[in-house]
Amino acid sequence: MMTIDKKKEKGLKTTYLNYDLIYFIQIKRIAARFSQEELSFLMGRKTGFIADREAFKQHKELWLGDVTVLAKIFDCHTVDFFRSLDGNPKEIGLWAVQSQERDYIHYKVYQLQEDRPKELLYMLNEMDPARRYHENEEAAFLYHARIELSHLIMEGFFDAGPKTPLEIFKICRIRAGHFIKAGFLEQALGEYLDVDGQALKRYKHKEMGFVYEAM
Repeated sequence: MMTIDKKKEKGLKTTYLNYDLIYFIQIKRIAARFSQEELSFLMGRKTGFIADREAFKQHKELWLGDVTVLAKIFDCHTVDFFRSLDGNPKEIGLWAVQSQERDYIHYKVYQLQEDRPKELLYMLNEMDPARRYHENEEAAFLYHARIELSHLIMEGFFDAGPKTPLEIFKICRIRAGHFIKAGFLEQALGEYLDVDGQALKRYKHKEMGFVYEAM
């Protein structure tokens, strides 16, 4: 760890539990090559859901249901998002900084301390998702997403009640492997919502978040 100047920053005061949770989610997200937007989509949440929480700017915590879905996305146990906090105070002051240099996004999170310099807690780097794929790769990923969705619609997959983004993603991955990328799947799903005589509808389910169902 390192410390920097004593400049006073307002930051965010949150619980150590929430800090740890966001930290481990961010590590797993970057390792899995999901953008913030893609992970929000797979959780059935609005586009900025994960970005808002990783920014540590506002009091935006996660529900137990969110953690359960995240464990399914990352194929892990819910306890993998937490560690022992024995001896730590209940709250921590945080200051998060995000910057970009060429093709990479840099994340730094500092601990704010009374009358002492900020202390760097962690630093992560991520390749900018917007620059991750070449144009021909993007076209191929969108094509495969469209094909698999069209098959699911014809087979009546969406006729049997609401389907979560994660359910749709997993079955498409089984069929087409890593040609299925979450962001392009979301784009392809949007095309079915945005046409006359649309095949699908999207709405917010009380328990599952945003879901898709046949019209």
